[in-house]
Amino acid sequence: MAIRTLGGVRLLILAGALLVASAGCGNLMREPGATFEITDWSQAYYGPVAGYSDFVYVYYKATNTGSVDIDYYEVWIEVRCEDGSTYQERTNGLHLSVGMYVTDYTTINVNGKKAVSASISKYELTSY
Repeated sequence: MAIRTLGGVRLLILAGALLVASAGCGNLMREPGATFEITDWSQAYYGPVAGYSDFVYVYYKATNTGSVDIDYYEVWIEVRCEDGSTYQERTNGLHLSVGMYVTDYTTINVNGKKAVSASISKYELTSY
């Protein structure tokens, strides 16, 4: 079917533009969402002479609870030490599908101080 009128061509172009624009609107209404939890953490103790390791290993689980895939995430993990000082490290990950989870770990340098807790301080999600 050929369109012979200029008005019809404009209408066809407008309809095509609306179709293309509305195809991308589905993701505008959907939000990324996730939960992050510390599953474990550890720090070696070498005895009274050598003391505690400089490094705390922090294990975490990231779960996509949103309605879109997460293309990139950053998570900040904080370790609190016995003397009240805190140390923070940022780590990241790629592509976490809806409903899926990943487990990972990071290390945080606490300069040989005794760690007493680890927690998630914040996170950022990106979905393209």
